[in-house]
Amino acid sequence: MRTSRRIDSARDAEQTTASTSPAPPSELSAGSLARAGDASRAPESRSIGPARWSRARTIVAALLLSGSLLLPAIEARSVGVNETKSEMLWNIAKFVQWPEASLATSKGQIVFTILGEDDLAAELANLLSSKTINGKPVFVRFARRPRDAHGSQILYVASSESQRMAEVLMEVAGAPVLTVADTPAFAAHGGMVGFAQDSGKVRFEINLVHAERSGLRISAKLLALARVVETGN
Repeated sequence: MRTSRRIDSARDAEQTTASTSPAPPSELSAGSLARAGDASRAPESRSIGPARWSRARTIVAALLLSGSLLLPAIEARSVGVNETKSEMLWNIAKFVQWPEASLATSKGQIVFTILGEDDLAAELANLLSSKTINGKPVFVRFARRPRDAHGSQILYVASSESQRMAEVLMEVAGAPVLTVADTPAFAAHGGMVGFAQDSGKVRFEINLVHAERSGLRISAKLLALARVVETGN
């Protein structure tokens, strides 16, 4: 019995060490973001349907096979790459603080505007329309003109609008709108959050200067997981 207790204690200590090991900087997994958010906020009281539970088990299984619950990034082939990016953005938003005045004008909702069309836009709309961010419901809307992005807390600029990206960013310049896109070097060329893939892994970049100039506050916990870039990098 004593031997069994020692083995169980050693196993518990090993699990505690694994769960508290910090993720390497400049890399991200959707799981590490979720765990970081859980450490500072109470979990959302939402039921998990069979489909989402099955998807969660798939992600956990992929993580366990890697030998660690704190992977630096999720393999794009483990789950759908757009699904991975959508989950990442949902978790990223939990670490962003908008000015109170901005939330007051949206009646306490997080207004998520999608400008243009692409596969990720469809996945984002599907996921976020049923989510909350820090207790606030997400209202998803689609826009065709850059000026329709006014009043948003988050703006996703789809790849169909890449040719007029400068016009879009100029339209919301200075407003507390978290701009997101899945185009190369977006964060380094006027945006705030951009996705990137490296050796089949999904990562994200943040331009902190752009975010702060627009009145947004980004948690240090999120920055520790992101690849922080500067304009022109």
